[in-house]
Amino acid sequence: MSRITCIHTADWQLGKPFAQVRNPDKRAAIRKARIEVIDRIGEIAAQKGAAFVLVAGDLFDSTTVDRPTVSAACAAIGRIPVPVLVIPGNHDHGGPGSIWEQPFFQHEREQLAPNLRVLLEFTPVVLEQAVILPCPLLHRAVIGDPGAWLYSSEVFEGLPADLPRIVWKLP
Repeated sequence: MSRITCIHTADWQLGKPFAQVRNPDKRAAIRKARIEVIDRIGEIAAQKGAAFVLVAGDLFDSTTVDRPTVSAACAAIGRIPVPVLVIPGNHDHGGPGSIWEQPFFQHEREQLAPNLRVLLEFTPVVLEQAVILPCPLLHRAVIGDPGAWLYSSEVFEGLPADLPRIVWKLP
């Protein structure tokens, strides 16, 4: 089995309103800094030779993110030199009407971040370097184990035996 390097991160919560910060300039600076850190993640991915970046939930702070935040996020993610894979979390869950299904997000992702892939299904994703076994949250509150689909041996049939498998779920 080969060794791979990836960057694992979570809880970016882009678009968070920071209502407790009373000064609007400071609020704007905090929100801007959250977008800017995406460039740093891209730099680290390049320095470390990462094969991909995993964002384990809550890329956005809600399922209703404003358009400027979506555009800024997609532009920054698009600058990351490797694929970026995202699973929805409880803040940006993947249920009906989610940010991930909205036409504006889909357009911005296609135009600005073709390296961004949102995993909304309980199905293995075979990459060149690894097999990702995602457990996305499709609702804000989940009853049961989102990883329950992994208990079936059928899930693993036909998967490349020589690739590492990354089970990817939120606590």
